[in-house]
Amino acid sequence: MWIRDALPSACPAIRFVLFGYNSKLAESNSSQTATDLASFLAENLKASGLASPAAKPLIFLAHSLGGIVLKEALDRDHQHMRHVAGAIFFGVPSRGMKTDALMTVVSGQPNEGLVYDLTTASEYLQRLDDRFFEVARRGRMELFWAYETKTTPTVVVSINLP
Repeated sequence: MWIRDALPSACPAIRFVLFGYNSKLAESNSSQTATDLASFLAENLKASGLASPAAKPLIFLAHSLGGIVLKEALDRDHQHMRHVAGAIFFGVPSRGMKTDALMTVVSGQPNEGLVYDLTTASEYLQRLDDRFFEVARRGRMELFWAYETKTTPTVVVSINLP
């Protein structure tokens, strides 16, 4: 985990904090939405003191669904997050993603709605981006995006035949 292992020694004056959540898709019984995960992130930041006015400015590194969760957290709790200096988004599906294979995996499960919200036709993602950019503009956040330029498979199904 390069964030935990390499960055602290490369940048000793900066505090790094990891936030994770259960992102298991297959056989999941979780009905959490991006909004639920964002609330969990905001509460963790408040409880740890990282969102207090006296805390150092925060810079987030967000990957994939984590970027959606971060946008939602900043939009929902911008009162406590106003000292966020910026974020780097890695492979965040801000405009949605092809989810056909993922929908096959989650079909009928409680987490199906979460995957549906990530489709290219998602109105949720468009509304979230509109709200987020307003919060980011008012907060004068520095934002950077990194994304893949080659198509990669999102789901690989392995079948063992006798």
